[in-house]
Amino acid sequence: MTVHLVGFLVSRGHPATLAATVAGLLGVLSVTGRLLLTGARRRLPLTAVIAAVFTTQAVAGAALPLLAGSRAGAVGGVVAFGVGFGVASLASPALLADRYGTTAYATIAGTLNTPVTLAKAAAPLAAAALTALTGYGGTLAAIGGACAVAAVGILARAGTPPPNSGGAALR
Repeated sequence: MTVHLVGFLVSRGHPATLAATVAGLLGVLSVTGRLLLTGARRRLPLTAVIAAVFTTQAVAGAALPLLAGSRAGAVGGVVAFGVGFGVASLASPALLADRYGTTAYATIAGTLNTPVTLAKAAAPLAAAALTALTGYGGTLAAIGGACAVAAVGILARAGTPPPNSGGAALR
């Protein structure tokens, strides 16, 4: 999303300076999302908060092609999507520690590191290829769909017990 956001907004008729400014909001919103997660997880289950954020990102990603023609729509869509940036960086460690405990955290996080890093590196190239085939609308729909899958997956696993290791929970 971040790599292609300026190009997308320019394609919707916005000046490059506005597009870059709106894209720059993602950094500020990352911090805002982290603060919201920290406050919300004191009152709500972690999985519910993270699923709600991913759902918001899914809606924003899917709606951005419809909203981005106006300045207010572009800013609103990016703000709705951007709040999730900070949450996403904290979500994985928080969910892993919450589900598997701190003892198993390092092993699981280390195992996940390589595929997650490869996916992050390949995502902009994959998005460029998808944009070439379908336009920005298809790419944003795919991003929104991925966020929706994440939200559904998190909620689906929220009520299940952690896996056992040799009969003992990893907690």
